[in-house]
Amino acid sequence: MDEIFMAIEKSCKEVALEWSTKEKMEEFDHFLHEHPLNFCDTHSLLKEFLNCSGCGEGLSGLICACSTCHNFFLHKSCAELPREIQNFFHPCPLLLNILNSYICNACFKEGSGFTYRCVKCDFDMHVKCAQRPTIQSQGDEEELIQHFTHWHPLKFVPPNNHLEVGCAICNKLCFVNASDSSAYGCQDCNFFVHHSCMIDIPRQINHFFHRSCPLVLLTDIPYQCEGCDEASSGLAFRCGKCKFQLDVKCALLPTVESKDADKIQHPAHKHPLVLHESKEFGTEVRCRACGEHCLLDPCFGCSKRSCTFFLHRKCVVELQPEIHHPFHSQHPLTLLRDLSYQCKVCYEDGLGLAYGCVQCKFQLDVKCTFFPTIESKDADKILHCAHKHPLALCDSKELGDEVRCRACAKSCFAPSFGCTECNFFLHRSCAVEVQEKEIHHPFHPLHALTLSSPLPVPDHKTFQCSSCLGLDDWFLLRYRCAKCDFELHIDCSKPKVTIPDFKYEHHIHYLSYFDNTLASVECNICHEHAQTGFFRCVACAFNIHIYCIRSTPKTIKHQRHLHPLTVTKSPFQYEMISAEHANGSNDEFYCDICEKRRYKFESVYYCPECKFIAEVRCVISELLPSLTISEEQSTEKGTVGSENVGSSAIEATIGNLNDQIAKSKQERKALKKEVEKHREILKGLEEELEQKNWEVRKLKTDCFLYKYHLSLDMKGHENPTKASANLP
Repeated sequence: MDEIFMAIEKSCKEVALEWSTKEKMEEFDHFLHEHPLNFCDTHSLLKEFLNCSGCGEGLSGLICACSTCHNFFLHKSCAELPREIQNFFHPCPLLLNILNSYICNACFKEGSGFTYRCVKCDFDMHVKCAQRPTIQSQGDEEELIQHFTHWHPLKFVPPNNHLEVGCAICNKLCFVNASDSSAYGCQDCNFFVHHSCMIDIPRQINHFFHRSCPLVLLTDIPYQCEGCDEASSGLAFRCGKCKFQLDVKCALLPTVESKDADKIQHPAHKHPLVLHESKEFGTEVRCRACGEHCLLDPCFGCSKRSCTFFLHRKCVVELQPEIHHPFHSQHPLTLLRDLSYQCKVCYEDGLGLAYGCVQCKFQLDVKCTFFPTIESKDADKILHCAHKHPLALCDSKELGDEVRCRACAKSCFAPSFGCTECNFFLHRSCAVEVQEKEIHHPFHPLHALTLSSPLPVPDHKTFQCSSCLGLDDWFLLRYRCAKCDFELHIDCSKPKVTIPDFKYEHHIHYLSYFDNTLASVECNICHEHAQTGFFRCVACAFNIHIYCIRSTPKTIKHQRHLHPLTVTKSPFQYEMISAEHANGSNDEFYCDICEKRRYKFESVYYCPECKFIAEVRCVISELLPSLTISEEQSTEKGTVGSENVGSSAIEATIGNLNDQIAKSKQERKALKKEVEKHREILKGLEEELEQKNWEVRKLKTDCFLYKYHLSLDMKGHENPTKASANLP
């Protein structure tokens, strides 16, 4: 026997040497072993004398082994077992573990090696028990089968109308008459199921009542159904993570897609809905979706009498669990129930059904959700996110010149939609362009901007756009952040990809190019006015002339002029015809390239010999290459350029926040070190205190002994005669 074990040890060393020479790519980590494992073919001696550390059976074929400890082996199939499963026999998730010994709670047999375990409940299952097939025949002609709904084998029961037993799946009698279909049962547990139910029932389902996780069929558990609120025990579909459970009856009820069903489960209501004829209702019963009476069309109503929930049959079909709506195109909207909300379109408060985006806290009531929108081509009445009332198609001839569009401020000569009650009108084309109730804009990355419809009596006659700085009438639509008093024109909110954003080395955000603004700003470098052809960070109100950037060439060559052009301060002396021209408007100051009026206080590219003047924005194509080179140099130093114009400011903000997070982590690390240092000091002081306490106890003991000996001496002096008499 010793010779055999010596041979095995030698073989293991040879195999280990062989594995150590294999490429590192063949190694992999297993969550139940501390060392990397290798795939290899079974060695002859290993096959004869060693077993799998997981299932305990002999090794064969492709196996996994540890070349470090030489005593851990796994079949390839055992190594690929899932780390976590949800089994019908236990409500909690089961994790794969390895134990020396355990008792399987399914078959009550002893086991060792791999087990699917719930530590919280001290529950173990053999891997084979956890992977039992759906239906497994254990006898001739399926007289005895094994089914996952029950642990014991189920015996075939022929049709018998004298046997009054209920199916554990559908809750109906297994046999009403002798011609009924067969069933299977366990008489010891009084468990019976129809053969058809046994075949149709799934092990796992996805249900619209619980979208986050799948529901797994479990056996013999007490529960309260989240669908019908009834308490029961037995078969149920359950989410082990969220403790959400549905009985089989509610979980497998027909849904909206079942056209002929007279009882359905709908995401709009937690209880099952039963079909009713319209004549059964009075005028007081209304549909929860459209708000109309349930007198004309058949309705589905809650199966519980105490719950007055009704839906028209047509509304049942329209109420989908999830929709995509133009008023909130960023994310899909989910049907929510029992919700207290304010509709983002009509601004009416509601309680009950609504479509919402939980991530953005955006809600639409059902009425506004199903009203025709501008995408409905033939609709003569629509609901638009810009106004709380429906907008009707108007005849442009009847509106006249005074009616203006709330989006573009132009007269409504073109086809328009309007609300005469509020004097609110939109061109059809403008209604198509403005379909977002809420947007996220790079000019204001901190908060979302909401499409604002002004009040009838404004606080101010005008508002200023934070982008173009233009003042406009109070009645125009704009995107607004109420928290920061930030407003954008509808047109300014649209992305304009003309010139890429520029990363200035002394500013955290990317700068956007502005060809022209309606009001001048101050350059943060030269502190002069800027109004055309400059870079700007709208979020920080940071502005810089292009020619104030160090890399911008001060002299350029342009195809429209023979001589070089040099940056020169404007206006020029020869342009100052009079004090009126010097201090007045820009009417007499022109660019020689575009031949349009220019802003007189901005520097220009100038040829003194020919008195040729070029605005910066007209020579931008000659300046951009130098900015690109500058950005590439910044990238080499660690500054990353942005190709996405729309998200540059947000990315920069995120970068800044990441830097702050990294800094905070470093500070936290330093504080941890400081805490550890003080802990060591405290530990030393505690040890010193313990030493002092020990010394005090020792001194007290010595003191007690001295007192004891002293008392003995005192007694000896008091009775010397007695003491001497005792001497020999």
